[in-house]
Amino acid sequence: MRGNWPNHKGLLSAGLILAGALTLAGCGSTSTKPAPSSTTAITVENAWARPASGSAGGMTSAAYFTLQHSGGEADALISVSTDVAGKAELHETVAMDGNTSGMDHSMHSSRGSGVMKMQAVQKVPVPAGGSVEFKPGGLHVMLMDLKRDLKNGDRFKLTLNFEKGGQQTVEVTVKQQ
Repeated sequence: MRGNWPNHKGLLSAGLILAGALTLAGCGSTSTKPAPSSTTAITVENAWARPASGSAGGMTSAAYFTLQHSGGEADALISVSTDVAGKAELHETVAMDGNTSGMDHSMHSSRGSGVMKMQAVQKVPVPAGGSVEFKPGGLHVMLMDLKRDLKNGDRFKLTLNFEKGGQQTVEVTVKQQ
């Protein structure tokens, strides 16, 4: 009997080590931080961009789409990126009071005598169970310093980064509308 004692001691030690490891693993699985919501709660529909051609580096375009949110918790689009542009920003077009001094992206509205201005936005709220439309004359993704021409029928990838829902990459079709 005495010769078997070391084997029992070894089994007992292994069992204690395994139990301790399982206890520690269980402790690590609890978290006070909420799990991020799934990117599948937000779908991107009808992604398209305007054609652009000319000298590389100075060309710009804009991308448009609709965000549909089927989830129960609001989210926000916080940034965008693409390989076809040196810079991609969330923008909105707003009406100005007629004073265009110092405005780089001002343009005259074809809808009247008012002046419209494009400005960057830090994030775009996406309400739970709602939708947000990116369209000409409103919210859009400004593509600056294009690395190549964008012609009708071309396609490129656009990555959207959400505050809670992570990243989502969509295919954008270039077309004139």
